Amino acid sequence: MTFKTLIFCFLLVGFSAPSHISTAVLSGIKQDNQAITQDATPREPKKAHLVVEGPTEIGCGNLVVISVEGSDASSFKWIVTPSNDNHLVIEGGKRIVFSSGTCGTYTFIVACSLGDTCDLAVHTLTVTGNEKPSVNSLTSQIALWCTDVNSLTKQQDALALAASFSRVASQMEDGDLESAVDMVAATSKSNKEALGENITKWEPFRNGLREHLRKMSNEGKLSDTASHVQTWNNIAIALREYSSSL
Repeated sequence: MTFKTLIFCFLLVGFSAPSHISTAVLSGIKQDNQAITQDATPREPKKAHLVVEGPTEIGCGNLVVISVEGSDASSFKWIVTPSNDNHLVIEGGKRIVFSSGTCGTYTFIVACSLGDTCDLAVHTLTVTGNEKPSVNSLTSQIALWCTDVNSLTKQQDALALAASFSRVASQMEDGDLESAVDMVAATSKSNKEALGENITKWEPFRNGLREHLRKMSNEGKLSDTASHVQTWNNIAIALREYSSSL
């Protein structure tokens, strides 16, 4: 048993310290005793706290990302009113991507939980400008596909891909690509040139888009050159919007 421990035991059982102990030693023992008492005090557990970040106004048809990444919470739940399909929750609920071609006011209600505590926040977004036709939530879908893209130059890559799809769309309009096979081959070649060595990192996006285009084709929405041109241009617009959110 150390000298300090012995003295502390004396204090606990009510003995008086020997007269030869200096005031400085007693003061140090008292400070140690206070520190032990403070350390023994149970700390209050963390409480859920929501921090919502995002713009309150955007142009019609533009992309917006609302984030709660700065919150102390382990799970999140979103509700958008009026209800629509133009939003997508990503990154485990920490971000929501939204785009609407209809002007008006949209309310985002988000709840979070941490342990036995919870918190709630409301974010209001106003969409202004000239109304634009919906792009079948393509902007939100592309944001989801791009979430798993692991590229240090993701923003520049997205812009390069947007330019690639616009370029192929122009070739379609000019009649340089006569069949669907030609369109696919030209797009593949153009995208590889745009991304270079990063082409493999964009596989999540390419897989998602491939399935989306296959579904459109099965539904008869890619029946002619005009529909392909419009779709390719919509992809380019969505990629530019995604790039601006990074």
